[in-house]
Amino acid sequence: MKNQFSQLINDNDSIHIYYNIEDSEGYLNNLVSYIVSGVEEKRHTLVIESEKLIPLLFEKLEKTLTKEQLTYIHTINNFDYYCSSGSFQPPVIFDHLSKHLDPFYKNNLSFQIWAHVEWGQQEGVVPILEEFENDADKLVNEGGLYLVCAYDEERVTDVLKLALMKSHPYVISENKITPSDLYTLTNAI
Repeated sequence: MKNQFSQLINDNDSIHIYYNIEDSEGYLNNLVSYIVSGVEEKRHTLVIESEKLIPLLFEKLEKTLTKEQLTYIHTINNFDYYCSSGSFQPPVIFDHLSKHLDPFYKNNLSFQIWAHVEWGQQEGVVPILEEFENDADKLVNEGGLYLVCAYDEERVTDVLKLALMKSHPYVISENKITPSDLYTLTNAI
């Protein structure tokens, strides 16, 4: 996967990938591959991840990266990030993202983002997530960002999966990155 991430980033000004998490071990291995592909190109990685998985991630990374290379990884607890206002609210989330990206921009640092999207029990969340991902896709294209959005399979309904496939030009499945056949080109600039 590392080579696929590297190639995709080298070939594109921006990328937005939907990842449907099926198993945690494969997921962590792919996350490590994404981070290592970035570190090899001197890109920092902002990882928005579950506090339960962050220690497991670093356990794997410490076997691969030097102490200096580990400084290229910046983590945020995803549940606090997405639900700090009590529910999943895209304007609040994008405001948080802007604050977390400011140091990269101010210091002229190359970076990429991996976001494990989670939300609490919230009625009517599917249209909110759909709008959120459409806005994220515009932000990715306009800002030249590299972003992987990971979702836990058991929480993704068929309706949501369809919406996610429409708002991400790339999909990770079976350890391959492929173009989404359902990506709505109107989302692109």
